[in-house]
Amino acid sequence: MKLSQGPLLSLFDGSDSTPLQQRLFDRLRGAIVNGAIRPGERLPSTRTLATDLGVSRNTVVAAIDRLTSEGYLEARIGSGTFVCRSLPDDAMAPAVRLAPSAATRAPATPPKPAVPVPAAGAELLPFEPGVPAYDQFDIDTWRRLLAKRWRDAGGLLLGNDTAGGWMALRRVLAGHLQTSRGIACDPEQILILPDRRSGLEFVATLLLTTGDTVWLEEPGCPLQALTFTHRGYNVAHVPVDADGIDPERGARLAPDARLALVTPGWQFPMGGTMPLRRRMAVLAWARRSGAWLLEDDRDGGYRYTGRPLPALQGLDENERVLHLGALDNTLVPALRLAWLVVPSSLVGAAQALRARMGLHVPLPEQMAVHDFLTEGHYASHLRRTRRLYAERQQALLFAADRHWSGAIAVEAAGSGLHLLGRLMPGVGVDDTGLSALAAQARIALPAVSACRRGPGIAGDPGAVILGYAAFTPERLTRAAERLASVIDKARSTQTHRVMAPRRLVPAE
Repeated sequence: MKLSQGPLLSLFDGSDSTPLQQRLFDRLRGAIVNGAIRPGERLPSTRTLATDLGVSRNTVVAAIDRLTSEGYLEARIGSGTFVCRSLPDDAMAPAVRLAPSAATRAPATPPKPAVPVPAAGAELLPFEPGVPAYDQFDIDTWRRLLAKRWRDAGGLLLGNDTAGGWMALRRVLAGHLQTSRGIACDPEQILILPDRRSGLEFVATLLLTTGDTVWLEEPGCPLQALTFTHRGYNVAHVPVDADGIDPERGARLAPDARLALVTPGWQFPMGGTMPLRRRMAVLAWARRSGAWLLEDDRDGGYRYTGRPLPALQGLDENERVLHLGALDNTLVPALRLAWLVVPSSLVGAAQALRARMGLHVPLPEQMAVHDFLTEGHYASHLRRTRRLYAERQQALLFAADRHWSGAIAVEAAGSGLHLLGRLMPGVGVDDTGLSALAAQARIALPAVSACRRGPGIAGDPGAVILGYAAFTPERLTRAAERLASVIDKARSTQTHRVMAPRRLVPAE
């Protein structure tokens, strides 16, 4: 395939003022991520590519060198340049657009060592789920960017933002979501919101009225349940299986549902990524019933094996999907900024509602996030933490096999920030009981039963949620040893209960 007639056809779009080198990098990177240029495929030589495109060879060399340094291409001596078969951040790194001055300057110096873990991080109990590694956040860079924007703040910057948020940030997010999650949207369709919870409440207010029915995953995210069960809606808790929420079961439980909340990227707490056939089935249900889908992209941005499936919104041809994302799970919880992508038919109503609800985000903070994206810090953070979290997951798996064998079964996962630990029958206690015992030993071990609104499976001891992203391998190992002692205590207590009645039976 001649690249100048395929993925790079739009390179010379006259409406795009981005520097040519950056445009070439963006188009090539996007084509690699979405599969237009396949893994293992050989690229034309830089001289041939420059001739085909009618640009200088230096421009092509600079773009190819950058793609190689970021892990998308590999140079083989004597053979040429090829697309890597294992991409560094398949769908995690944003399609950053460097400022013109940054696009031409020398490569950035290596990042400084991470700052010490903030005091709040030291208080995290081991296995706390859904928490990123505080110590990996480049807080010095964030302080610099935020301080600069506040120094420049004045006049309108000290007031509220526009109807949907700062437009420059929304443009950058539109590019990021297109490349990283396969989401096609205009910047106007993106709303900047204070946090994930406000996003859930906003969607409920936008789409539902008292008495409407909502599908929630069972078991599912407690925050979703808390948001929707106390607002006068009829909530149908639809069981999830290995492929996520099942629309056929949902249709039997509540055929008149107006909204379904789904987490196709990484389901909480059961884990798992919704396969393409199930995504298409959910979209088909929404189309037939005229319902809406809210895609909560909680941990879906972290994927460690294989190529990612596109976001549900990217597959939606009927504009029935709203997509909710945030920075709390990828950077640090203190950064509460979230975004909601709404269908074009809802833009006017959504912007008006955001203004009425007062869901504004300070403009200097939006600008600092914009700078964090465009200067490449976000992409760098995701690449670094993706490798780190994969290593920490392996450390947890090793510790679980060594210390909990026969008590808790833990399997590797290709996405997310937590693993599921299924209790074995011989552990002597169910997940709720083990969670309580672990809490006494200062171990956070949420029970899956606590995420259910209905009864579990009879005779099944349940499962526990094991977060690993925020903890070093050493701390995971020490916590696993402590939990092993808790399990031994639970087993001994169970044995005592079983044997005690026998001692009370009089001898013949």
